Amino acid sequence: MKHNLTGKGSKPMISYIFLFRRTLWVQKCFAAWIVCTLLTGCWDSREIDNLSIIQGVAIDMDQQDMLELTYQHLIAQKSRKNMYSNVTTFNKDSIQSASREQAKQVSRAPLYSFIRLILISDQAIQKRRIDQLLDTFTRSYKPSRKSLVMIIKGNAKEALNKIGKHQEIPSIDLEAMAKNSNLNSKIPYRITLGEISTHISQGADFLIQCLETNGGNHFSGAALVSGKTKKFAYWLDEEDVIGINWMLGKTKGSIIRIESSKSNQSVVFEVEDVHTKLIPHLNGQDLSFTVRIKSDIKLNESTVSSEDFLKESFIQTAKQEAQDEIKQTVSQSLNTLQKEMRADVVGFGTKVKVKYPAYWDRVKENWQDTFSEIPINVKAKVQIERTGAYTKGEGE
Repeated sequence: MKHNLTGKGSKPMISYIFLFRRTLWVQKCFAAWIVCTLLTGCWDSREIDNLSIIQGVAIDMDQQDMLELTYQHLIAQKSRKNMYSNVTTFNKDSIQSASREQAKQVSRAPLYSFIRLILISDQAIQKRRIDQLLDTFTRSYKPSRKSLVMIIKGNAKEALNKIGKHQEIPSIDLEAMAKNSNLNSKIPYRITLGEISTHISQGADFLIQCLETNGGNHFSGAALVSGKTKKFAYWLDEEDVIGINWMLGKTKGSIIRIESSKSNQSVVFEVEDVHTKLIPHLNGQDLSFTVRIKSDIKLNESTVSSEDFLKESFIQTAKQEAQDEIKQTVSQSLNTLQKEMRADVVGFGTKVKVKYPAYWDRVKENWQDTFSEIPINVKAKVQIERTGAYTKGEGE
């Protein structure tokens, strides 16, 4: 069949064909431009083999209050051998000046946009405000706000000199270790450069993961930084960290170990899920809180006979002991936060601000004092999802 394109109604079809061909031509030109750009590079690009990518930074301070900065450079090369180097610089005035001292020691231009980790020694955090130590990283270098920050008990540069257990580059290994707070409730939840900037601007207290370097890099409690003074305020041990993680709802994947003093038997539960609520109550001018924790747990290890877990009485006893363990741990951490540190790192003040804004306006300037006197009731409820119990003949 022949189609007549010259008769009535042919102009719209001719216009459509013309537009279609022109669109294809534009698309081909655009694709060609992209290919040329990728092949030739951007006008302001730098060759990767001429760069030294900064992965980690360690901030130390000596007895004369002189800053000591160590930068972990990732070197772009084919072989894994010598693929990173650590460069230490000194300056008693500022971190920015110290970073410029690298030009005297390295030939490759340092690239600061991919910093994974910023380590601060305990000496530095106790002698300088944290906003001063981190100011240049948020203002000048523009690294990712996801860069992790940790405190080192001892010299921070030592942590950048210790290869990880799996032979990873130290800064990469430490970044991966920080995520293990999901597996061990003794590890405080990791904190990023962006989160610290937010806490500083809000004047809120916060915790930073702590590391020790003796015998290899390993976590050891947390450091409390005051939101009001921007300075180090307190060291927290692992037991206090556990209770804080329960209040933050950050204990999924961790374990609860219960040991009976009567039978000398023990059971170990894994936390499969956890939901925590901080509930404020205002009665006139009297403020109180309820910390409500609900958790699903499963049996992972036990010295108890499997048949015992078929007994309802045993299940109820195990649940009660798990709940008591959670309440005791949280109450101990609250006592440390309220009476010793007088610091709200969990977010009680935020809950008051949202639910009782008028009351918050009256107490926010002295929230530290108010928080230290608030009655807090801890309630814990667990549900044992699986025990692995079976009767004889089952599965045979």
